[in-house]
Amino acid sequence: MSAMVALTPVGGEGSTRVRVVVPFDLRHSADLRQGFVEAIRAGRDPIVVDLAGSTVVDQVGFATLLGAHARAARAGRRLRFANADERTERLLRRAGLVRLLHDVPAPRVAVRRRAAV
Repeated sequence: MSAMVALTPVGGEGSTRVRVVVPFDLRHSADLRQGFVEAIRAGRDPIVVDLAGSTVVDQVGFATLLGAHARAARAGRRLRFANADERTERLLRRAGLVRLLHDVPAPRVAVRRRAAV
């Protein structure tokens, strides 16, 4: 499998959109890493990674997903994940990385109002 098969460009306004079509696992990690390197080098706008056709299977897969985010950040690009399945979303939440999910609204912060004196 090649990197371009693992990550498929899918157009997008104001961002680079790619779709992952293989699972994030040991078997596909090298192709996914290469695909992310190519996508990151290809432009300057934010990258949205559509995970609708994929899931995180093992630790290597999760490390590949996080490595893509770190590589994009070092290149000065934002990388977010959209359409994550429950398992992938749960892993990102547990790791404190819910901000990487593109389609999840930011948590609201409760504002305390002072009582009038």
